Amino acid sequence: MRRSEEIYSPKNVISLVVAFLIFFWLLYQIGLFLHESRKISHEIDQIRQNNLALEREIAEKEAYLEYLKTPQRIEKEAKIQMGKKLPGEQVLVFVEEAVELLPTEQKQQQRQRIYTPEVPNWQKWQWVFFGERG
Repeated sequence: MRRSEEIYSPKNVISLVVAFLIFFWLLYQIGLFLHESRKISHEIDQIRQNNLALEREIAEKEAYLEYLKTPQRIEKEAKIQMGKKLPGEQVLVFVEEAVELLPTEQKQQQRQRIYTPEVPNWQKWQWVFFGERG
């Protein structure tokens, strides 16, 4: 049977501490490796998603390019930009009504009358909603 002095000798204690340190260092390295590999796999997933989005965008642009090469698009652009039409074709032209951007002299005078303090408020509101009578 061993004596208790041999079990707790400095040599045994130091070797046990070194073994635990190596064990915990290995656990730390494994955790660090797993964290890095997870981070890298997440970046790879993001790059794959980005690639799919870019491939979709490229496909859309190729489809648009094919459309730009069609004779129907060229005819449409000629009609829009140059006002051309085919013989016997009827074209509808929509004319927009010009809107006055600046108030007319009459509107300015009406606005000045509305902002005068002599006119009661009920009459000003009547002018705003129903127009000025008289």
